[in-house]
Amino acid sequence: MPTLSVVMIVKNESACLAQCLDSVACLEAEFVIGDTGSTDDTRAIAKQYGGRVIEVAWRNDFAEARNACLTVATGDWLLSLDADEVVDAESAVRIRELVAADGAGADAIEVTLANYCDAPHAWRWAACDPDGPYARGYSGYIPVGLLRLFRNGCGFEYREAVHENVTESVREQGGVTRAEPIVIHHYGFGRRDARSLEKSRMYLDIARKKATQHPQDVKAWHDLAELCFAAGDPAGAERASRNALEIDPRHVGAATMLANLLLNRGDLDEAKKVLSGFEACGNVPSHMVTALGAIACKQGRLDEARQRLERVLAADPNAVVARLCLARTLDRLGDIAGARLRLDEALAIAPKLTEIQNRFEAHELRTQGEQLFLDGQVEAALPTLVEALRHDDEDPLIQNDLGVVLNAMGYEGQSREALQRALRLAPDMQEAQENLAAL
Repeated sequence: MPTLSVVMIVKNESACLAQCLDSVACLEAEFVIGDTGSTDDTRAIAKQYGGRVIEVAWRNDFAEARNACLTVATGDWLLSLDADEVVDAESAVRIRELVAADGAGADAIEVTLANYCDAPHAWRWAACDPDGPYARGYSGYIPVGLLRLFRNGCGFEYREAVHENVTESVREQGGVTRAEPIVIHHYGFGRRDARSLEKSRMYLDIARKKATQHPQDVKAWHDLAELCFAAGDPAGAERASRNALEIDPRHVGAATMLANLLLNRGDLDEAKKVLSGFEACGNVPSHMVTALGAIACKQGRLDEARQRLERVLAADPNAVVARLCLARTLDRLGDIAGARLRLDEALAIAPKLTEIQNRFEAHELRTQGEQLFLDGQVEAALPTLVEALRHDDEDPLIQNDLGVVLNAMGYEGQSREALQRALRLAPDMQEAQENLAAL
């Protein structure tokens, strides 16, 4: 019967290591745990589970540290995990079956790493039930396919100092790979606590060194772009994305990152240019179509925006961001009921996502404020619209309504500012243009 070793590197993981090891205890595997300098109870916890703890010198290289564990593992198969990950029960059963069958014709198995986070604008983000057994309150996750279960003794090794993987070595050794419906649930991705930020800075330092050492490596630049963005350095992320695209103009990840950065700072024409290049080639992912729809909405091409976004939703009904963009577009087209329906649908898909809750509440408040104004209750309309703006400051209709109400109350200067904000959000908005001209 083939055997299995679970291999992992750790440092100060006492808060989550037990949960990880609990999830794979049923595999009856050897636990090889490389400790890179823990000062908490990590080692003691590992030993409680029968883990073989080895000291691994930390040299700012994740691949090197993981490979140190691979060299001492005795199992015929290796399952690579991190301490903030959990294998669900069904996946554990499938892992056990695959090991027992000696891979069933494969040398390395691709699993899905579910990176839980509340980041719907991330291009691979998928909604999930936040009350599900593994969601831990998150509204979604970013799925990534990775080789995490692979045969031992075949020369497979980790490469790259950060975002390390065995894919390249498996390919070089002629290993047979196959994807399986195995899910590893990862909970460190969406955290913003002090320890996570410290880790992010460390990853960023390693990634910068990697990109400098390998200036023609598109993945190195894309990895750096993502880490810069996560660390709050949009300028660094833009430089790295542009470097990646110079090497490979069709790199989806780098183009997506650059387009998002341009959108965030209002460079709509350049963002459109980046994304349209993919559309011209006839191979445009749905998240790029969504972004092009959002750009069309902001630039006033509302029918185009609606068509693009409806096309995305026809292919993927759970595309939350496309629903939010379509709601904005329908609002601009005067279809208030249609916009409300799209927000209802988004809320049904991700009911605990703060952005959707805010958009829904803002829409309700704006509608109430407009009715109060029409009923002659001008002073009551003002705080209602201000509260709507607090929930959604990117809605040009709220800004326009606020300008109208403020003007009716005699606050011409503040009315002008609100209308100018509306036009910054929607430069072609005829109603706001007319209201501003009438002041």
